[in-house]
Amino acid sequence: MEQMARGYLMYQLAKRGYNVQITDSRFPTVDLLVVSPSGAPFGIDVKGQRTKNFWRFNEREPKKEFYFVFVYVPEKDIPRVFIMDSKKAMNLWREYKLKAMRRGLKEDSIWGLNWTQPHPYEDRYDLLPK
Repeated sequence: MEQMARGYLMYQLAKRGYNVQITDSRFPTVDLLVVSPSGAPFGIDVKGQRTKNFWRFNEREPKKEFYFVFVYVPEKDIPRVFIMDSKKAMNLWREYKLKAMRRGLKEDSIWGLNWTQPHPYEDRYDLLPK
């Protein structure tokens, strides 16, 4: 599933003039290394899934040149892409965790974003460096 999500995102970025390189295990938190049409480099962590489910990922320090892209790849429909910078993604991550812990979840639970949190960022390619 992750490979399909990465491939779809790479295609969409290339159509928009971005140069994209998929990474390997030497880059454990960066799935794609990207250079914008104007030459600005940045990294992307791609989260892909085929069901409308929780987006699971670990907390990390936000970085200016780093983005999270959540790609929903259903079996019989067009993929959906949700793009946000790492600061926004981490703020939503912490917000989700705080609300969940207030409801009684334990600190050692699995964290991330609920299905709908990224929805306001659908197709927000304009948030990426130009």
